[in-house]
Amino acid sequence: MSRLRVALVGCGLVGQTEHAFFISANSNLFAFAAIVDASATVREGVGERYGVPMRVASLDELDPGTLDAIVCATPDVYHSDVVLWALEHGLHVLCEKPLAFTLRECDEMIEARDRSGKTVQVGYMKRHDPAYLRMLELLPADASTIKCISIEVNDPNSVPFTAHLPMVKGSDVSPELRADSRQRAVDRVAEATGLAEVPAVASIAFQNAFLSSLVHDISMLHGILEHVGHPVPARLVDASIFAGGDGGAAGWQLEGGARMTAFHLTLEGVNDYTERLTVYCADRILELTFPAPYLRNMPTRLIERRSAGAIGLTETRHHVSYEEAFENELRSFHRSITEGGPVVVPLEAARADVQGLLEAHAYATARLEAMAS
Repeated sequence: MSRLRVALVGCGLVGQTEHAFFISANSNLFAFAAIVDASATVREGVGERYGVPMRVASLDELDPGTLDAIVCATPDVYHSDVVLWALEHGLHVLCEKPLAFTLRECDEMIEARDRSGKTVQVGYMKRHDPAYLRMLELLPADASTIKCISIEVNDPNSVPFTAHLPMVKGSDVSPELRADSRQRAVDRVAEATGLAEVPAVASIAFQNAFLSSLVHDISMLHGILEHVGHPVPARLVDASIFAGGDGGAAGWQLEGGARMTAFHLTLEGVNDYTERLTVYCADRILELTFPAPYLRNMPTRLIERRSAGAIGLTETRHHVSYEEAFENELRSFHRSITEGGPVVVPLEAARADVQGLLEAHAYATARLEAMAS
């Protein structure tokens, strides 16, 4: 099996807790060749921990001839820069979600991938969760008997689930780079929304509830629709921003009259993470409950409920495995490159996710403005 020389570009929260750990743990598949991070403290600390030979501050310092692939875990506003650089230099890419804030960037990456002929996979680890994959197998053959699909998430952010980990803080990032990151976010939100002035609450919701959080959920919803042969994207019928921008919600109408809904609420006052995905069918209910994404060896719970006779109920708990979704994602990336395996979430699918959330955010923002007028 071919061993890929890989660089991790961006080594913040997800880069350290997941990608660096699992690249190193899968040394039979990956040679951890380089870390690229603006913080010298981070790249040296993490590089030393995993024995990474090359530790540089920018892509300009990398020799692409020493690499086969990169994992992009930079702040969201830099994703397109990194992906385009990698493809221009003939490298395969695993890019964290969201793919980008704008459809323009998504289209530029699709065009660059097509020119390069390289593999680009978007990092939705939940699409590789063993329990999610088993749930797909338990779905009805088509969408006709699905009545409703819902996702509800309350999230205190990462601190309760990463405080015990040996994280390296990047406190030495230059003020200029921090300012550039903030300005890029302002510019990308303005471009994506088409608004000269984006209300503060809507900007917060765009970057957090919608493009950072609900993007996971819409990807899983799209995966369900694809599995049962329903067109993607579904028709948006509702969306809202609430709780001062900490909450975002959207609703879609399915063919045949079924409904699909999702909401995400940042709730820092309660150290609990609960993400529940439920598919209500005419003859079964399938329910997934995900643990906090930074916790390892805590399998997602899958419950199947069916009637038993006239008044009975059978509840089955499906335990699939202790495999880690982030690790499965990396292994899938490797198979796509070395064995021609399927790309689980290609750029086109990630673009559809971004498009669906841009439509939902626009609907919700218009509702906010109508309420304020």
